[in-house]
This record gives sequence, structure tokens and C-alpha cells, in this order.
Amino acid sequence: MADYHSPTVIQPTIPSADMTALERLILGHIFDTEADGDGLYLFAEIGPSDSFELPVRDLRRAIAASADTESTVNAYISERIAALTDDDTHVEIDLSGMSWEFILQDIVRRSPTLDHVTAISAFTCTRMRPDGFGGMAVVITADAIRGKSTNDIVEDFLGDDAHDALYAGTHVLLRVREHAVKEQIAEAIGADPDLTSINPDAVTESDIRSACLDVVACSDLSEEQGAAEFRAAVAAIRAAERRDQAPG
Repeated sequence: MADYHSPTVIQPTIPSADMTALERLILGHIFDTEADGDGLYLFAEIGPSDSFELPVRDLRRAIAASADTESTVNAYISERIAALTDDDTHVEIDLSGMSWEFILQDIVRRSPTLDHVTAISAFTCTRMRPDGFGGMAVVITADAIRGKSTNDIVEDFLGDDAHDALYAGTHVLLRVREHAVKEQIAEAIGADPDLTSINPDAVTESDIRSACLDVVACSDLSEEQGAAEFRAAVAAIRAAERRDQAPG
């Protein structure tokens, strides 16, 4: 029999002040924890747990202490213990319907110090099975949860090779640079008070990327492309002329 494991580490340390009582309770059962200064280092030697039993009293106390803070896990757990009676002393918590990444994202959104959290996992197996090894990297920000596995990386490499073969002899004429668009946003809002009432910081990286993709999809640069190709053709002719006229 083969056992599959996914040891995981969360970085950086999560400040205790940034977690609600319920988040800390639940994360402490999903992961192993170690105190690290004023925070918790989260990790899992075997893999994150998505099912565990908790005392109802501890859960109700943590929910009450977290009631003033909007939290994904607060709503999720509250729904699941609503049907419990006074005779129930323990409850099985099943988190298969909710990813722990969303708990960490709530923390990042509220945190005055964290702008992201990473989760790095290794996929291992007690037998040398071809599907038993690999890994995953996840970056969690206030706006997005992005992940890539080692299988994704292999597919990217293969896709790059196919792309290179398809576009051999093709040269990039224009790139829409997201960092330049971000700079333009600040300049545009500063120069025109009537443009918008929002602050430049309200425009997220996701907003910028989506807008860039839309502009690229709607732009027709065929005339500019043709003109550039003609100029390149003339330049190539002149280069050949100079080579032919060179002595020797």
C-alpha cells in the first residue's frame, strides 16, 4: 500500500494580532504550529488536515470572540454547528467544502503588515510511483490566490518549446507593460481631478492586468506592423549593399 503525503510550509509567520480567535483555532488544527515571536509559524509534516473533531464549547467561544470581524471561516463554521443541540459536546469539522487558502486570504486582507502569504508543498509517496512526486507553490494576496504545480511547470516548458518552434523568426513589436500602466494611472488621476473620485491605490493589479488584456485584444496594429516590416526590409537591403561593397 502506498501512502501519499503533502508536507507544507506557510511563510511568513502569521502575526497573532491579525487572526481572529476562530481562525487561530481552525488553522491550529489544519496545520502544526510553532510560536515565532508575536506570531505563529504554520506547517504540516504529513499534509494539511481538512477533517478533525473539536469541542463545541471551544468553537462557540471562538465564534463569539470573532463575531465583530468579517471572516469566511466564521460564516462556514457557524452554519455547520447551527443544528447542534445542548447535548452535543463535540463536532466533526469537515473543511472539504472550503479551502484553507481562503482563511489565509482573509488574514492578508485585514493585516497591516502582510501583503502576501506563500504555501509551498511537496508531494511525496512511500513507494516510488510515477504519480507520487512533485510539488505546488501558492501565492495568496488580498486580490488573488495563484498556484502552480510542478506538472504545470513541465507543461509550460513543453508549451514554450512548441511556441518557439511556431514563432521562430518572429520578433515582438510592442509590449503593454503593466508597471507602466500603473504609473499612468497615478499620473492621469493626479492631472485630471474630474477623471474619477477613486484613489490610485484602489486600482488593483488584477484590474490592470484585465485592462491590458482587453486593450491588446481590441487593438489593430496591422498598419504599424506593416510599416515596421517595410522599414526592416529596407534596412536589410542596405546592410546587404554595404556588405557587397566592402573591399575584399
